[in-house]
Amino acid sequence: MSKPRVLFIDDEDIVLRSCRRIFASSDYEIDTAQSAEEGLSKAINEDYDLVVTDLKMPGIGGLEVLSRLRKVRPDTTVIIFTGYASVDTAREALKNGAFDYIPKPFTPEEIREVIKNALEARAGKQRSMLDLMAIVSHELKSPLSALHTTASTLYKGYFGQLSPEQMKILETIIRNCEYLEDIIRSYLDLSKMELDQLEAFLEEIYFIKDVVEEVLNLPEITDSGKKMKITRDFPEEARINGDPRLLKILVRNLVNNAIKYGYEGTEIKLGLKKKGSEMIFSVHNQGVGIKPEDGQRLFRKFERLKQPGTEGVKGSGLGLYICKKIVDSHKGRIWFESEPGQWVTFYVALPLVS
Repeated sequence: MSKPRVLFIDDEDIVLRSCRRIFASSDYEIDTAQSAEEGLSKAINEDYDLVVTDLKMPGIGGLEVLSRLRKVRPDTTVIIFTGYASVDTAREALKNGAFDYIPKPFTPEEIREVIKNALEARAGKQRSMLDLMAIVSHELKSPLSALHTTASTLYKGYFGQLSPEQMKILETIIRNCEYLEDIIRSYLDLSKMELDQLEAFLEEIYFIKDVVEEVLNLPEITDSGKKMKITRDFPEEARINGDPRLLKILVRNLVNNAIKYGYEGTEIKLGLKKKGSEMIFSVHNQGVGIKPEDGQRLFRKFERLKQPGTEGVKGSGLGLYICKKIVDSHKGRIWFESEPGQWVTFYVALPLVS
């Protein structure tokens, strides 16, 4: 399980050095920023469980940091540093969503206690939400699957000819079933992963035979409805230490993304090559692509990019976040290359069996 990440933002270097010293031997990963602007940039573009920010700093103050984070990172817990003269303002911050405040000067025991309480509260809240998410998703899965199957059977004309109006209605039902099934799969994967029920159990496997080929036989891939051809360029098999269950989720998400954001009737190209001590798996599609400046946001939880060509495309905003978590659990790397409006290729590098 990864360490909770804590970011301290303060314009006083002595405060930041004190925080690093106090938490040097803790179970937290500590980061610091010496201005609100630097801290906001880090907090927005990286994943932190907790941000502790000074209330009064040159330029942007702590309340503005809190306000902006609430908009773009609502799941990040925020604590305010404050001088005794600003306690009333700090209390105002609590009304605006801060978890707590820490008066300056503080003792090591005081700051440890507040940080501990904040992270425990966050973990408890997340666990309750994930439990509920898993229960609801599981209960919806079977009836939704039955609805999707029934609509697809009718659409294919097994019970007689349909009028154009009836076909259009069934197309809408099928599209929305696929959207909801994608969300349910993602929520179930996420809840298991975040609750440490989806840990990687590594074994020696063949990546193409044990993972890719099984994913490509899934109905959601073979019957996507967008008339897209999937081609394979696998000169040789790759032997890795991996968890086939997790890696199937990874490949399924990447291929589904290629279908979802690819142009109808185009080709999806899957590739695999060996480079040094790694295998590199790639998924290429012709479609809306990704702007370079959106790369930092791409693998965040619940992040969905809005750009030309994605209007009407539905999704959970979890697929690539889950991909990143799975790749990290295998000590691998994931990245992309793209020409916006034309194509995108996702790459996954995983260690080969030596």
